[in-house]
Amino acid sequence: MTRVSTFAANQNALMDLMKAQKSLFDAQKQLTTGKLATDLKGVGHQAETLSATRAALQRAQAYEQAAVRTEARLETQDIAMGQMAEAITDLRLAVTSKDGDYTMHQVREAFNKVSNALNMQHAGTYIFGGTRTDTAPVETNDIDDLIPMGTASEAFVNNDRRPQVQLDQNLTIDTGMLASDVGGEVFDSFKRIADFNAGANGPFDRPLSAPQETFLNGEIQNVITALDNLYTKIGENGAAQANVETMRNSQSDRQTFLQQMLSDLEDVDMAEAATRFQQAQTALDVSAKTFSSLSQVSLLQYLR
Repeated sequence: MTRVSTFAANQNALMDLMKAQKSLFDAQKQLTTGKLATDLKGVGHQAETLSATRAALQRAQAYEQAAVRTEARLETQDIAMGQMAEAITDLRLAVTSKDGDYTMHQVREAFNKVSNALNMQHAGTYIFGGTRTDTAPVETNDIDDLIPMGTASEAFVNNDRRPQVQLDQNLTIDTGMLASDVGGEVFDSFKRIADFNAGANGPFDRPLSAPQETFLNGEIQNVITALDNLYTKIGENGAAQANVETMRNSQSDRQTFLQQMLSDLEDVDMAEAATRFQQAQTALDVSAKTFSSLSQVSLLQYLR
């Protein structure tokens, strides 16, 4: 064998050895990571699909988390309106009493309960405040504060913008109700009762006078209407809860689908990877022995 041919053989053997080392390294990395490649370059023409799938998965995860937070807010809103419904029910019973002292005591209790419910917070924000977060939507804490007001609506300081949340690429929903909408009617009743109690025919007596009884009998229907309309809003809140739950489940299902897509694009078949690793190990051993043998032959020629 001439020196030129020996040199060429050595070069070929060295190249084979380096290829075998790289194949072994790649196979070992796949076994270690469980991935076909650790970067987009390693997946070739599927890189664009892989990148788009990852982005879609991140969006689905963000939408699901938004739905979880919205569900918690709507649950708090439901609790608050449930407390309001109990208070307005107590108010309805109070205006049917013949004992004026009991009536005003219960009216004040109902006012405090409704005000507290309208000022309920979730995650540090007032759920009935609209997008305003710097103050409670109902600033007054005493029914007598309604008397000097022109209308009961002056008791509300919420703004008119409901918070919104995006639950899908093409779906944005309102997540909050406004204190002035939810409590407006019952506050009108509270003011009328407070005004009457402070007026010429007040305060309410034990037993009620004829004008007082006539007034309260007329106010009963207003309270009932306020309660009926509140139950309508509770139903709307329940419908929103069901809608958000559906969207949360949809985003969860989407994540499962996308994760399977990513697995198909990224994950390696571990059995095949183990086989490739063994084959690469064998090829490396053969290449190393071949290169070693040729190197010894080449060296002997120089030693002769």
